Amino acid sequence: MKWMNLPEEYSNLEKSKFVILPISYEKDLTFGVGTSKGAMEIVKSSEHLEYYDEEFDCEVFEQGIYLENEMKLNSESPESMVTKIKEKVESIEGDKFLISLGGDHSVTIGLVKGLEKQNEKFAVLQIDAHSDFRDSWNGSRLNHACVMKRLVESHEIVQVGIRSQDKDEKEVIANNKSIKTIYAWEHSINKVKKTLLNLKSDKLYITIDVDGFDPSMISCTGTPEPGGLFWQQIIEILKLCFEMKTVIGTDIVEFAPEYVIDGKKQISSRARSEAYSLAKLVSKIICLKVKN
Repeated sequence: MKWMNLPEEYSNLEKSKFVILPISYEKDLTFGVGTSKGAMEIVKSSEHLEYYDEEFDCEVFEQGIYLENEMKLNSESPESMVTKIKEKVESIEGDKFLISLGGDHSVTIGLVKGLEKQNEKFAVLQIDAHSDFRDSWNGSRLNHACVMKRLVESHEIVQVGIRSQDKDEKEVIANNKSIKTIYAWEHSINKVKKTLLNLKSDKLYITIDVDGFDPSMISCTGTPEPGGLFWQQIIEILKLCFEMKTVIGTDIVEFAPEYVIDGKKQISSRARSEAYSLAKLVSKIICLKVKN
C-alpha cells in the first residue's frame, strides 16, 4: 500500500521528503474505543485524494511521500510503546518531514521523544478538546490523558480548542509558565498568533487530536466534545504555525472509525467521509511545509 496510491517515482523512501507513519495502538481508554483502526482507514482514504491542492496552488506529491509500514503496538506496554516509537522516529533521516497517524494520543509521547535527538529545543502546539494534563490515569503516567503533562517537562506547550478538563488540571496549568491554553470558547486567530510570538522556541511540533474538531465534522473519536473548532479555523491555525515557526513534524491521533455496541464492533457510517477529511488534512500539512 502507498499513500495516495502514488507511483514508485513519488513514493520511495530515498527520494521522498515526507514520511507517513501509521501507528496502531490504544490502551486503557476513557470512553469510546477503536483508535487502533484509525491510521489505516486514513491511509486507505488517501487513494481518493486529488494530487493538486487549489487553496495552496501545490502539487501535493511532487517532493515524494513515503508510507512506512504500520506499527502494530496494541500488545505492548505503555513503556514499550513509547520506546519503540522513539527508536523508530530516531531511525528516520533528519531531512525527512514526519507525519504520524495514531492510535490514541499517548503515541505522541514517543514521537516527541524521538524528535528530541535531532532537535535540541522545540515547542509543541496541541489542537485538542481535552487538556491531557493528568499526572496519571488508569494506573499509568503514559496514558493518553497524561500526554501534555509528560511533554511539558521538556517543552513549551500551546493548547488550542480545549473545552473539557478536570479542575485539578486547570489549577496545575494555571501555575505552570511553560503552558498556555486557548479555550475553544475564547479562540481567535489573534490569540494564537500572540501566543506563538511569545514562545522562546523557533521550532514547533504540532499534535492534532481529532476531537479538537467540532463533532459535527469529526464524530468518530473516543470522546467527541461539542463546541469544537471547524475545518477552516484549524487550517488557519496551521497556516500561522508554518508561517511563524519551523514546524519539525506533526501527528493526527484519536480517529476511531470503529465502536462497540452490545460487545460487537461496528463501523461508523461517518467513518468513510471523516477518514477522507483527515487524509486531506495531511495534504494540507504537506502543502504548508512545501510553501514555507
